[in-house]
Amino acid sequence: MVEDSAMADLLPFLESNWFNLVQSTGIVASLLFAAVTIRREARTHKMTALLALDQQHRELWSELHRRPELARILSHEVDLVGKPVTTAEAEFLNTVFVHYCTGWRLAAEHGILSEEDLRRDIADFLVRPIPLQVWRQTTGVRERQFVTFVERGRMQDTSF
Repeated sequence: MVEDSAMADLLPFLESNWFNLVQSTGIVASLLFAAVTIRREARTHKMTALLALDQQHRELWSELHRRPELARILSHEVDLVGKPVTTAEAEFLNTVFVHYCTGWRLAAEHGILSEEDLRRDIADFLVRPIPLQVWRQTTGVRERQFVTFVERGRMQDTSF
């Protein structure tokens, strides 16, 4: 009997408010659709940024292998007194440091890269004499937060 009474009360309500109910349902559905779309677009944006960074990475390191005058950059044994860092080496390394900074921004702002992996990669790179010297000479013109990130990583990484 209570169910019949509730149903009897519900029908007049639905008859007089059906448009509001349909409109509200449509609004809620469109908000849910917008949230799903935004989430998918954010994922797509992250993937696009990661692919662009990967492409830049390949092009950058291909340059190192194409230009023989840059060969000593990766060497652990270099006489910087007898043969100081060349302009070509310094320019290439400045590009590398900008690339690392871009990766750091993506890691920090969007979580696209692992900060720990990036920190380890930079620390491994900076144990080489030429990259370390150029890094030390140019920290004054780099983003202060990025320099702090790199220096903390270098100090934490005792395996090198």
